[in-house]
Amino acid sequence: ELGCKGEKYEAATTWGVFEDVFCTKEETFTFLQNVLDEIVELFPSEYIHIGGDECPKKSWKECSICQNTIKTNNLKDEYELQSYFMNRIEKYLEAKGKKVIGWDEILEGGLKGKATIMSWQGESGGVAAAKQGHDAIMSPTA
Repeated sequence: ELGCKGEKYEAATTWGVFEDVFCTKEETFTFLQNVLDEIVELFPSEYIHIGGDECPKKSWKECSICQNTIKTNNLKDEYELQSYFMNRIEKYLEAKGKKVIGWDEILEGGLKGKATIMSWQGESGGVAAAKQGHDAIMSPTA
């Protein structure tokens, strides 16, 4: 229901990176805001990590709703669409008094907010974040 195909999905039972990601339709944002409202109530931390890594763009390229979001918001491509998505979630959480942390891939489409970047792919993501005025947490895996 929240993906681009508009159908129900089987929940994955193993770890992996999947092509089906959240669609940029309003129902998706409403769902995510409802989930985030519950998270905000449960966790007193000033930070909430929203992920954003390993986001395949294939379904967005094929989705008329996502392509319309790109066109309507004068975005260049699906990387900027991901930044649009992240920025929208960040604004929502900021209104709740929270600060956002996201993985370094959220920089790829030109991040406009104040998110703290958690760099897991080496030091380049942290350096790029700092150059763009973001706080960075270095957490390389290798």
